[in-house]
Amino acid sequence: MKNRFLIFFRKYWFCFLLSIIMVIGIHLSTRYADVYKTGNVGDMIRFDLGDLYLIFGLPLYSFVYGCLSYTILKKAWLPQLILFGVTFIHWFIYGIEALFWEGTYILSVVPVIFSLIGTGIASFIYTIIKSIKKNNN
Repeated sequence: MKNRFLIFFRKYWFCFLLSIIMVIGIHLSTRYADVYKTGNVGDMIRFDLGDLYLIFGLPLYSFVYGCLSYTILKKAWLPQLILFGVTFIHWFIYGIEALFWEGTYILSVVPVIFSLIGTGIASFIYTIIKSIKKNNN
């Protein structure tokens, strides 16, 4: 049993590393991000760095995760399951006091959806390159 887990971890260490980096970003942005206000009294702009990360950073990072995981491993579903597992554990441990069970599931699936989009695009490009190489030979 131990040997199987080590073989699995050795093969997918890249996915675990990227997933843990994503979870660290989520944790830091939800716990320690501040609200900033800029501008004058009449035209003040207010933004929250945690929300900016969850709206822009997380989907972009998930998209890049999907592209990289497919180009390196040539697998689509297992890296996504690793990502879902790591984010679900994070939201289950740290976000359960502020969320309902449904929120834990939804916030765990959002990065996987963007990652699947990246995986699909990388797979599409890889298939096109493969067919071009096949037609040239």
